[in-house]
Amino acid sequence: MTRKLQYSAMLLAGIVAGLSAVQAQPPVPHGPGKPGRPATENRPRPAEGLVALTTLNGTIGEFTTNDEAILNGFTLNTGSATTTVRFPAHLGKAIQSAGKTGSNVTITGLNEVTPEGISVFRLYNLTSGGTTVADTPPSLPLTPATPQAITVKGKVLDYQFDKQGQINGLQLSDQTIVHVPPHIGSQIRDIVPKASEVSVDGFVKPLGEGQIRLRKLTVVEASLISANGKSFLMR
Repeated sequence: MTRKLQYSAMLLAGIVAGLSAVQAQPPVPHGPGKPGRPATENRPRPAEGLVALTTLNGTIGEFTTNDEAILNGFTLNTGSATTTVRFPAHLGKAIQSAGKTGSNVTITGLNEVTPEGISVFRLYNLTSGGTTVADTPPSLPLTPATPQAITVKGKVLDYQFDKQGQINGLQLSDQTIVHVPPHIGSQIRDIVPKASEVSVDGFVKPLGEGQIRLRKLTVVEASLISANGKSFLMR
């Protein structure tokens, strides 16, 4: 019995010592943040709640577009600086109708930095003369657009890339942009190197409500690409 009591006492002492050692250890740091706290707590967070808007006056300089030549911004000359203004693409037709290059406008919005690290002025509304355009959601189409099948052929001039730097499209010599699924972007360079002739089967990507394209361009969602005697199905 005495030996059993001695053994139990030794076992209990060992457990207590182990717990004391664990409690004495400092919390393990998570990355570059404070000890025991995730690093994300030190990152700046987007503004929440009420956000003060800024009003600018000036003249419209150059209209700007996205990678599909769809109007989504312009430069504003205020006299002391040139500001890059961005707005949702569905406001394109209304913005272009309200003001032309050289038109005097008053815009309200806020400064922000895009995911690409570019400082822009995000437009909330624009007034030119007696016309005001406000950032409101686009209306939904009464009937979905019918997919238009198309086959295009041309030489690959360049690649297009997404925000992560992955290839997600091809620029062809016939004024066509071919979209490919992002997960196959790493294979595209080998399948269709620059300057190669390609044939693409797919569907035309229609313009959305209120959008306007500033130059002639066809955007195709690829389903089949043929190059160098081989065909590849997009999945």
